[in-house]
Amino acid sequence: MAGFFSPATLEHVRSASDIVDVIGSYLPLKRAGANFVALCPFHKEKSPSFNVNPHKQIFHCFGCHKGGNVFTFVKEYENIGFVDAVRRLAERAKIPLEFDQNPAEQQSRHLKDQLLDIHEKITQRWQNCLLNEAAGQVARDYLAKRGVSAEAIKLFRLGAAPDAWDDTVNWAKSKGHDLATVVSSGAALQPVIKRRDTKSHAVQHESHAIFMSESGE
Repeated sequence: MAGFFSPATLEHVRSASDIVDVIGSYLPLKRAGANFVALCPFHKEKSPSFNVNPHKQIFHCFGCHKGGNVFTFVKEYENIGFVDAVRRLAERAKIPLEFDQNPAEQQSRHLKDQLLDIHEKITQRWQNCLLNEAAGQVARDYLAKRGVSAEAIKLFRLGAAPDAWDDTVNWAKSKGHDLATVVSSGAALQPVIKRRDTKSHAVQHESHAIFMSESGE
């Protein structure tokens, strides 16, 4: 690839690619209040749990917890990389692509993409822990005691980090993530020195209910 897309180009493509129109070209959407719903294309289901929010320009499945913006949907649905997803949407909107040739900008953009990817995947990891794993029982009990409904848990993408200091680190290693990047993402603490100068990382959010936020690409 000659270079990364400039922020202005990405914003131009995203603003010209209404998420309802784009996703609606792949699968049938049905209006449900202010949003749209459909059967999720990423897992098998009988009742629609796939939600598209035109106001926030994001999608989210309350069943498999996949979610993101219009770039994420095309990337996941087409099983292609981010660059190719941008190309598809740019071609659809008839927008000529411009690349940022500045090496520092390229590196910064690459790191941001990595951090966004880690945030999305760890969000899904913690959501699953809260909803389905024994490690999330304490958090489930706490939320129930506070009157937080199952619908609110799904809507706001609440999660729970397992009560194990190395859970996130082991997860990151299993997914092939660089631990220094995971630390930069805020999902794990800085290395601590143990005996024999071996290094270890601690999870940032152990024993907590986690509130994740959507910030787009």
